[in-house]
Amino acid sequence: MADLFDPSKHEVLVVDDTTANVKLLAEILEEQGYQVRAAINGEMALQSIALKTPDLILLDIKMPGMNGFEVSKHLKSAPETQAIPIIFISAMNETEDKLNAFRAGGQDYMTKPFANEEVIARVRTHLQLHDYQQHLKHKIEEGVQEIRTLNQELEATQGEIITMLGSTIEERSNEAGQHVVRVAEYAYLLAKLYGIDAKTCELIRKAAPMHDIGKVAIPDQILNKPGPLTIEERAIMETHAQKGYDILKGSTRSILQVAASIAYQHHEKWNGTGYPQGLKEEDIDVCGRICAVADVFDALGNDRVYKAAWPLEQILDYFKEESGKSFEPKMIDLFFQHLDEFLAIRDKIQD
Repeated sequence: MADLFDPSKHEVLVVDDTTANVKLLAEILEEQGYQVRAAINGEMALQSIALKTPDLILLDIKMPGMNGFEVSKHLKSAPETQAIPIIFISAMNETEDKLNAFRAGGQDYMTKPFANEEVIARVRTHLQLHDYQQHLKHKIEEGVQEIRTLNQELEATQGEIITMLGSTIEERSNEAGQHVVRVAEYAYLLAKLYGIDAKTCELIRKAAPMHDIGKVAIPDQILNKPGPLTIEERAIMETHAQKGYDILKGSTRSILQVAASIAYQHHEKWNGTGYPQGLKEEDIDVCGRICAVADVFDALGNDRVYKAAWPLEQILDYFKEESGKSFEPKMIDLFFQHLDEFLAIRDKIQD
């Protein structure tokens, strides 16, 4: 950075109520190639800075009206000016004066009378440091943006893989091909309506397709059996919630943690009669409560190997009956209040 330093690309603001000092400092700096502006008091300095931000400020302390300490504190309190390096130049030579200058936000302190070489050296040093800091800040911002982009790509890829895996499980059980996609969209809509934050809503949307991942461990003769299951077969089928959780629980990825919770709890019921844990009401994770509604709504409306699709009126009667039993009443209320939006998703995403 030092070899590329160009004084002509830097502007210095000189603030001093003594005209001779302003003139001298301006001559020293302009001779080195710097652009120089001047202000004869604190108020004028702030007005000048508001119009155009300088790269560095040479600031006197004792001035009429607003003194140098006050000017510096004002600049350091504002995000848009706090990074401007300030060098105090003053005849005040006590240690306490210098400490007060640094406390006010100054980066350096020069005592009057000053040597020309000292001014040149200190100005150059602080501008080079400022340039390097800005360069480093820019590189960090670029790096952060690259990481964000990579994370977005990774999350998108995770979402696609999860959807494909969920679809594969559904195809194995001969269920509706777009079931997992619709469940994800129903769950996302219901999560938003329920007032869940945007980040968690998106996680629910991406994780919901994995709700039945545990069915990968269920034998085909049970999974694809036409008609009702026996008590023993039903017990085996119900293990898919625990098995799904066991598959996903070890991940530290937030999307798979949400997927694990959904797989585990989407068959729990509001009144405590669900499985595998028999959880009740708000002991059931909200993601599980949401996906329970989404999954059942789609399952009832489509043909399954063990049943034909129900007509919409019958589905709605079922949801009214199961409010407070299988499902959280608040979610069922939201479902009916926004039924047109759920039906629009159903009509848009067809098998």
